[in-house]
Amino acid sequence: MSTMAIPAAVIVVDVGTADPLERHSMVFDTFAGLAPGQALELVSDHNPEPLLEEFVAELPDRFWWRGEKDAMNLWHVLIGKPETAVD
Repeated sequence: MSTMAIPAAVIVVDVGTADPLERHSMVFDTFAGLAPGQALELVSDHNPEPLLEEFVAELPDRFWWRGEKDAMNLWHVLIGKPETAVD
């Protein structure tokens, strides 16, 4: 996994209202549309570790990931493309 400074603007993807069967593809589709240096913010009501494992398996070294759970038990995860990302 690559590391990078947090970009100024991110696209928010709240999967709480999405069909559970479509959540991962929704995040991957949004990520695919990012330019190098951009990020999305995933908001989820459950630990997104399975999604992280999928990113590691499918896009090793082509993303960075920073996440935490807030006081309301929602996960906020920034998933970004490094500046040098090549699709």
